[in-house]
Amino acid sequence: MIHNIWHYFLYLYGLFLDSLSVCDNNNRLSTLSINKTQYLGRWYFLAAAAIPGTTALETFTVMDNAEFSVRQCREEEKLDFRAAIRIKDGPCVPRKWIYLLPEGSIELRTEGHPDRLTQLFPPRCPHCVILKETDNSYARLLLYSRTPQLEEEFMEEFKKKSSCEGYTDILTLPQQQDYCQIED
Repeated sequence: MIHNIWHYFLYLYGLFLDSLSVCDNNNRLSTLSINKTQYLGRWYFLAAAAIPGTTALETFTVMDNAEFSVRQCREEEKLDFRAAIRIKDGPCVPRKWIYLLPEGSIELRTEGHPDRLTQLFPPRCPHCVILKETDNSYARLLLYSRTPQLEEEFMEEFKKKSSCEGYTDILTLPQQQDYCQIED
């Protein structure tokens, strides 16, 4: 009897500790719950986070700023991404790729990169989105906003989410130069 009470107590104690955690890893959006039109339009890439000592953030260290355009493809399950990336030494670099939205999945796929998975997390920030990108060689969180400047409380939320994932290396883009034009 005491053994059963002890197990019950430990179970309740574990539930209590879980309820105190600021890390909610279950709030990912599934492709069924994504309102695609909500994510269409212009986005600014503001910050990235990764596990210390990895190469996951190397791509972003040369960037000053980046603006993205998200458009619906003809096929319903695809989104077209186009980027205009300003490199710190001045030139603009255009990029484009397609995200695949497999029905019922919680992960987006990148066309041409079968090992790359992307999950969407809805932050409290009404004009932001956090993506978790994983591949065979890296894992990282990416913060995008509808505006190039973000309120400090929402940047702090991104840092907390990063910490919960174990990503304590955080890179914020400097945004000191003019934005480039996105090519159509």
